[in-house]
Amino acid sequence: MTNDERRTPESDTKRYLTAAFRNREEREELRALLTRGEIAMEGMVPWSSNYTYLVRIQLEEHSAYGIYKPQCGERPLWDFETGSLCKREVAAYELSAFLNFPNVPVTILRDDAPQGLGMVQQFVDHKRRENFFTLRDKCRAEMEKIAVFDALINNTDRKGGHILADQNGTIWAIDHGVTFHQDPKLRTVIWDFIDEPIPDPLLEQLETLRVALKANEPIRATLEKMLARSELRALNQRLNALLKERVYPTPPEDWPHIPWPPV
Repeated sequence: MTNDERRTPESDTKRYLTAAFRNREEREELRALLTRGEIAMEGMVPWSSNYTYLVRIQLEEHSAYGIYKPQCGERPLWDFETGSLCKREVAAYELSAFLNFPNVPVTILRDDAPQGLGMVQQFVDHKRRENFFTLRDKCRAEMEKIAVFDALINNTDRKGGHILADQNGTIWAIDHGVTFHQDPKLRTVIWDFIDEPIPDPLLEQLETLRVALKANEPIRATLEKMLARSELRALNQRLNALLKERVYPTPPEDWPHIPWPPV
């Protein structure tokens, strides 16, 4: 299939790119709740690599469940700066919000949470038995978006269970703590599109990002707060490579390219 055959009509581009939020105001209302709401701990989320809590967030008459990952509960890693994972989660969300793909739950950084500085994220009420392996064939377009995003952010741990389907069928990508490393470390279960053309709407958004980063628009300042300079330079290099090659990357030969466990 050629790139022209995969082209999404201009009238459908916005619908192709966004699905989780009906409008910008809805996203900003949720951000305000996560940022200013009172946090009540509900319990620990089991089977997480780092301390992860389900919380209830209340702001006036509005309330919602959220996910809280405190910086102090991050497990030290040999290749990532200690205490940086929560910031990487926020950086991944901000980048997805700028690009309008994929659907990443609204994620903010708070220093007044019950266990101190950490990331607070929108909770997605998802279908427990659905994951990448059950969704890959029927949600191909969403997997295309996530695969491009993972290549851009250098995701080193895209497991099948990090892709969720909510009760309305919207596909979400979660768990972006080990991302944005300056060295190539792409490790993912999504290798379905090797050497296939990246859809034009995604390339157009990547070009918009390249222009914004060069022009020092707000997205650059936001990422600079969360990432090291070397990591931001590497992000630019990956972005330029994707726009030059215009195809999905191939698995690295010098790095285990599938996470373990895969789910």
